[in-house]
Amino acid sequence: MPKIFTEENKDNMRQRLLDEGFQLLKEGGLAAVNIDKLTELVFIAKGTFYNLFENKSEFMYHMMIHERNRSKDKLISYLNTRNKLTKDSLRDYLLWLSSENPNVFAYLSDAEKKRLVSSWADKYIEDEENDSETMHTLIAMIDKPARNPDWKLACNYMKLIAVSLTTRKVFIADNYDDMIASLIENIIKILCI
Repeated sequence: MPKIFTEENKDNMRQRLLDEGFQLLKEGGLAAVNIDKLTELVFIAKGTFYNLFENKSEFMYHMMIHERNRSKDKLISYLNTRNKLTKDSLRDYLLWLSSENPNVFAYLSDAEKKRLVSSWADKYIEDEENDSETMHTLIAMIDKPARNPDWKLACNYMKLIAVSLTTRKVFIADNYDDMIASLIENIIKILCI
């Protein structure tokens, strides 16, 4: 990569590529995330893309992380003046999360999911340490947390929501939203007083 690019320039290009890539993914699936189209949208050379990301698979992994981080940033906006989540603000955040659906996997076919996941290291997929850290951070943000919340069960409910968003077509449409609301209420019952 030319030395004329500062770390700030590179970070800015990465962010723009990830944002544009997610939009392309949402509009047309994995096939729509075309490197030529991406570099055109961000006004960079194709070689610059490959200086920032090794390949499309790595780019997709970073897109997933980027969207997770964006979701964490959004969570902060739901904190009250004491930097805590109330039951209502936690519910609102989880509803936002389920309606916004920043889950990369929701926009992939089953074959694309399988191919992409098989190209990533197992540590990227199953990471109980990361799950524990994420859930304990969330619990610490709650204004009135349950005394001994079962963070693993709450985490699994959250993952169940994520999985249901990626496989929505297998559920009965008439009560899909009620199912999501029920899962959210179970999370709140587990985590909050």
